[in-house]
Amino acid sequence: MSEPEATGLQALRALIRAEVPNPSIGITMGLTAVDVSTGRITLQACPDDRHLNPAGAVHGGFAATCLDGAAALALFSTLDISTPHSTVDLNVKYVRPLRAGHTYRVDGWVVERTRSLAICDAQVVDEHGKLFAKATTTFVVGG
Repeated sequence: MSEPEATGLQALRALIRAEVPNPSIGITMGLTAVDVSTGRITLQACPDDRHLNPAGAVHGGFAATCLDGAAALALFSTLDISTPHSTVDLNVKYVRPLRAGHTYRVDGWVVERTRSLAICDAQVVDEHGKLFAKATTTFVVGG
């Protein structure tokens, strides 16, 4: 009898417990997973000087990457660890600029899932819950 396949939820819980190293994208982006449940994740994002554009502001791509990552991990929490999934569309709305040296919460959740597609939402908020950016992401799921 074969062992059941590990789940994305199990892998993410192991990441939060520091039983596995933070992926390189997390290190590059200053992202840390802090909480997860099936279909939902919370990340902590800390932009720094590496994420500034030539004008000295945090580049919008930082928020987009955080939002796409949170949405993808929310979906991953519902899948077997080996189930492929990939972003098809990312629609970001920027509400206010992020600032280097500040800490933000990035929440992602699954809105709807079929066998082959998933729609997930994500948002970046500050410690007071003020919205800085939000996104809807469509993913293809499976082979």
